Amino acid sequence: QKSSIGSEAERAQIQDGADDQDAGTLHTDKTSHWASGELTKAHLTEALDAMSDKLVKTWQTSIEQLRKEVLDIGNRTAHIENKLSEYATAHNDIADHVAALEQKVTQIEARMADVEDRSRRNNLRLRGVSETALPGDLQAYVRGLMRAYIPEITADMMLVDRVHRVPKPRNLPDTTPRAHYFHIKEAVLRTSRNRATPHEDYPSVKIMADLSAATLKHRKEFQETTQELRNKGIRYRWGYPTKLLITKNNGLKIIHTPEEGLKQLKEWGLLTGSPKKAGPAERLTPEWRQISNKST
Repeated sequence: QKSSIGSEAERAQIQDGADDQDAGTLHTDKTSHWASGELTKAHLTEALDAMSDKLVKTWQTSIEQLRKEVLDIGNRTAHIENKLSEYATAHNDIADHVAALEQKVTQIEARMADVEDRSRRNNLRLRGVSETALPGDLQAYVRGLMRAYIPEITADMMLVDRVHRVPKPRNLPDTTPRAHYFHIKEAVLRTSRNRATPHEDYPSVKIMADLSAATLKHRKEFQETTQELRNKGIRYRWGYPTKLLITKNNGLKIIHTPEEGLKQLKEWGLLTGSPKKAGPAERLTPEWRQISNKST
């Protein structure tokens, strides 16, 4: 029993101590828990502040680098714009020189064509002369053709200096014959043009004026205008250097360029739409605005 009491007392002491110890342990754990919570919050705040500072520094570095790159691009763009402006100015100078040269070349070509046409003014070109007519027979052949078109012509007026064959134009078939001779042309040309049908003795022969290649090419450029004039029954004739002499309402209108001819037809109400015009080399106008390269 004593041991039992002792045991009980001891047990009670132990129990009391155990209670005290447990209470202290509980109190200590509670204090450590709150202390641990306060330290975690401080650490988290410190970590966030450190991360924020690091991000700010990173962003500042990136922005500074980007600013430098933008300024560099701006400087290079300004340099390119200045160069393009110089190129545009140089191009416009060249375009002006080209336009002036084109005008001079056109004038020179017109004068050369006029000189060549004047050297051919007494010539006639015959297309459709049979290849059976030998070179030695061409004189007699041409004289016979001239008498057929102008019966009243006398022998002393029939001054044929020379008759010879010329190469066929490329647009004609190989079977098309040709011949070429000099002197007395207006009467023969006028008679052949006034005939509604070819001469019965020379049905395959076509009589034309002998013109330079440059003049023929230039006249072809007036084709749209001359076609419309023929359709409307308006009289016209060719002048030298190449130009159109149009007779309308008892007046004479001189046309020097195809564009001028189309414009005149439009003014007369004979042509609808805008006339085509081949302009000179286009000038360049800078369309950019130089950027600002000031620091921001």
